[in-house]
Amino acid sequence: MSEGTPPRPGDEPERPPSHPTEPFGAGSRPTEPFGTPGPQGGPPPPYAPPPGQYGYPPPPQTASTATAALVIAIVGFFICPPVAGVVALIMAINAERKIKDSGGRLTGLDQARIAKVIAIVQLALVALAVVLLGLIVIFASGGSNTSYLGLAATVPLVARWTGTARTR
Repeated sequence: MSEGTPPRPGDEPERPPSHPTEPFGAGSRPTEPFGTPGPQGGPPPPYAPPPGQYGYPPPPQTASTATAALVIAIVGFFICPPVAGVVALIMAINAERKIKDSGGRLTGLDQARIAKVIAIVQLALVALAVVLLGLIVIFASGGSNTSYLGLAATVPLVARWTGTARTR
């Protein structure tokens, strides 16, 4: 068979001598199916530690409430800020308490603190926006005309209730 032609169906290609038929050379297969027998002729000792004895302790897990609080605080800037800010703040406080009480089993204290800061900033910005919007409404209505807000009508009523009303 020449080098450039493909093999015909049914013909086995010749194996080069560098590829042995056994995976690790001749005589590499063990005679026992599971290694050499133990001291009494039984199976070899187990590889896992005996029950009741543990190796390394499990790694600490991140508190899911801290992650959720952080996500809600960040997303809350764009979707329903006051509600998301309150929810994120409550979840962050609960996550901090849970992490501190876990004794090192839970991590994520930084996430909870960042979520708390973001939620507080978010609520402060919402409060500032409400105050600014109220001032814009007051000044856009004329500023000096207090009867629009109903203040001129309530002053005599308050004076009568407190007994300081002047009679003419």
